[in-house]
Amino acid sequence: MTYLHNIKPEVRALRGYHLTAFDCPIKLNQNESPFDVPDSVKDEILHAVRNKPWSRYPEPMQMDLVQALADHVGVDARGLIVCNGSNTLVQLVIGVVSAPGACVVIPSPSFSLYGLYAGIFGGRILEVPLTSDYGFDLPALCRVANQKNARLIILCSPNNPTGCAISNRDLDDLLSSTNALVMVDEAYGEFYDQTAVDLLPKHSNLIVLKTLSKAYGAAGIRIGYLIAHPDLRDEIIKGKIPFDINIFSHTAALTILNQKPLIAKRIAFICSERERVFQALAQIDGVTPYPSHANLILFEVADPDAVFEGLIERGVLIRNVTSYPMLGHALRVCIGTQKENNRFLDALEKTVKES
Repeated sequence: MTYLHNIKPEVRALRGYHLTAFDCPIKLNQNESPFDVPDSVKDEILHAVRNKPWSRYPEPMQMDLVQALADHVGVDARGLIVCNGSNTLVQLVIGVVSAPGACVVIPSPSFSLYGLYAGIFGGRILEVPLTSDYGFDLPALCRVANQKNARLIILCSPNNPTGCAISNRDLDDLLSSTNALVMVDEAYGEFYDQTAVDLLPKHSNLIVLKTLSKAYGAAGIRIGYLIAHPDLRDEIIKGKIPFDINIFSHTAALTILNQKPLIAKRIAFICSERERVFQALAQIDGVTPYPSHANLILFEVADPDAVFEGLIERGVLIRNVTSYPMLGHALRVCIGTQKENNRFLDALEKTVKES
């Protein structure tokens, strides 16, 4: 096309985020909750939205939702930002931090949007490989960040797609050993027994991202939030789009936050199923699963492409992650309902025997 030369070369060199659509009855490829918002809660949300003025812009700073989320996790509301999904917050933080040539340190493999956004904003992406057993190499992360005077380190903990996590003890050491900002994406944090939120009072260079998409079963309403020191939050929020939270998502989030007992029960189920599925995978010849702290499990097989296609033929969709660094033999499955998990395990065992 004639005018593509106007697009930054750094952007044209990047590969965009892409997810191929498949039509399968069992869908375990996007790390979603297997449990929908209950009908009674949906009815409450719809009734509340029906009575709001649709001709008016939503409240620009979402202060009631900000306060509700702050109370929910026990933090100072002055340090909290709500956005249209935590992916938007990743983009927001990188946008206000990154500059041409500025270094952003990212473990690899991890969520591909980190590197994509850093590249779009002209940042210099420094990837630090995970360890051989797919854990974070924290000494290397810290060393690279300090040597290159990095502005930002991004950690997805628990990590997508490997499920590894950083302990608060190790994170405390990292935060104390670098001048970089450290952003911990806790999209899967509810499935882990530690949270970086506990370190916020001690470290003003810490940013924590959370979401209602995973554990809360509300991916469709696109609500994510950021927690940081209030002074840092005041700088980051300058890049936030006003009125980005529509009245439906705003109302739905406030209502869903009131479902604490139900959410806790569902999280406990998913964690229990994760361990059951892991143990079952370990019993299948030719399958090597890796421990996970998220609602997903990474596992390796000899012929992942054949296994991936074989599972689709049996009506089960998981994620082929062989394009990620280090993961040439890996597939990733999300934890579903007990019935879905059993269908997956049965289909996998049959497929592996045939491949």
